[in-house]
Amino acid sequence: MFEKIIAFFMSIISFFLGLFGISLESNSHEYYDLAYGTHERQVLDLAIPKENDGEIGLVLFIHGGAWIAGDKDSYKNGVKSASETYGFAGASINYRYMSDEIDFNDILDDIDAALACIKAKGAENGVNINKVLLTGDSAGGHLSLLYAYSRAGTAPIAPAAVVSNSGPTDLFDENFYINNALGAPDVIADLFSDGCGQKFTFAERESAKEALLKASPVYYVNENTVPTVINHGMKDSIVPFSNAQTLDAKLTEYGVTHYFNVYPNSDHDLGADKENKDIASSLLIEYCQTYLN
Repeated sequence: MFEKIIAFFMSIISFFLGLFGISLESNSHEYYDLAYGTHERQVLDLAIPKENDGEIGLVLFIHGGAWIAGDKDSYKNGVKSASETYGFAGASINYRYMSDEIDFNDILDDIDAALACIKAKGAENGVNINKVLLTGDSAGGHLSLLYAYSRAGTAPIAPAAVVSNSGPTDLFDENFYINNALGAPDVIADLFSDGCGQKFTFAERESAKEALLKASPVYYVNENTVPTVINHGMKDSIVPFSNAQTLDAKLTEYGVTHYFNVYPNSDHDLGADKENKDIASSLLIEYCQTYLN
């Protein structure tokens, strides 16, 4: 059913590279395809700087792909550079793809388990990994926001900030379903049905409002929400720009530190505004240095 969605995201996934992009010889403890669960998708890559003061923060990359495609390998350079250039632990994770059996809460559980594994691996190397900045593209942006906002009080490593690139924020937004590049309104409704754990059609969207809101980062914003960067294209044909505007407004309402980086010429891949790409790179580094130290 979702072949078109998978094909679309596989065609644009190459545009989503980690905003850290430097490849260096290793001065890190590196782990690849480290299992954090029993499912084949429950694996992660991790780099921990060998030189540290015993307390470091983590940059966690979460891949996109409509929650049903994508892979952690998109962020290999980002993981390495987070550790060796900037002195943080860096990690990227795979998670179980969404399906009739796996919903957003299950994927958030995967992030919990991955963070617990990362913290334990840090302890093995004499390092306390005590804070995490979560970042991702598209579905990965959504998961980064949703996790940082809804599980801040229970996370194995405390969320300190979040950076979203084209991430969904409000799954009830009608604009999500109309003229979406992924397909007709009922295609989007079917996708979100799996995510929120309640089957509905576009015409029945109101009946699923509570479930959709509970799967939406905007639902959880309050005065204690972590600092946030929103990177979003005004011409996004998959995640409507109104989603980013809604999150910006809610963060502003609650006085949450955040930056809304608007790409005026870009679609979902954020590829048409170099100046804004540069801003996003600088903001990611700035938020890491500010909130992970």
